[in-house]
Amino acid sequence: MHKALIAISTILLAGCSLVYARLTYDFVVLPECHQIFYEAGAQDLAKLAADELGVSINKVEKVQFAPFKNREAIKVYVFSDRNHYANFSNASVLTRGSSTTDEVYLSEKLRERIDTFPNILVHELSHLHIRQYVGTLKYITDIPGWFLEGIAVSLSSGGGAENVTEVQAQASIRNAVRFAPDDSGRIIGHKTAHNYGLEPQMYYRQASLFVEYLRKTNPGAFEGSLVDILNGASFRDVWPKHYGHTISELWGNFKKSIGA
Repeated sequence: MHKALIAISTILLAGCSLVYARLTYDFVVLPECHQIFYEAGAQDLAKLAADELGVSINKVEKVQFAPFKNREAIKVYVFSDRNHYANFSNASVLTRGSSTTDEVYLSEKLRERIDTFPNILVHELSHLHIRQYVGTLKYITDIPGWFLEGIAVSLSSGGGAENVTEVQAQASIRNAVRFAPDDSGRIIGHKTAHNYGLEPQMYYRQASLFVEYLRKTNPGAFEGSLVDILNGASFRDVWPKHYGHTISELWGNFKKSIGA
């Protein structure tokens, strides 16, 4: 009971912090793009987001086989303070970007690797795209985190996994230092790199390798699977339908393909 009360208190405090941030932080609408909002001191990043947004949206729609369900609802918030970013988005201060159903949040931390800015924007739009279709509950409970991160990293040319190469990720999988793909999400939230004893970027790169294997092995089956997921089908069921194999069996085939 004591642990339950602590958990409830933590959730309530987090909610209060989020509400406070949304009521007190000031944003300016970028004149060039009404979908981008920025804090004072982040106008340069906001303009970069404006330059990239249209191209990024088109890329996600092409590779994920469907237009955004509500393109006009998309909002991008750009922060000049990484603590403001964390409080407003309810994401870790260590992350560079995060997203919800209609909103993308970009941290000032992106200045440390400004070359990754376009890829992180695409990465987060990938998440947003899927979430617009399936809704938050199904996004969390039905679709496993490895797939969401894997497709986002793959689509964004490595966004989120820049520090780990494909060769390094393959070697780690062969050495059994790897994630194990579930075929559903969890009511308590997605598994993360921590659940597998991996560094986040290693987890992201390994997940992207598996997603890319699924796509390249049978492009038609991958498209059919993803379209079915967007239309509300169970993540667990689409793979036997289109590939004739479960996720576990496909993972086994993938490991064999890289000598693991």
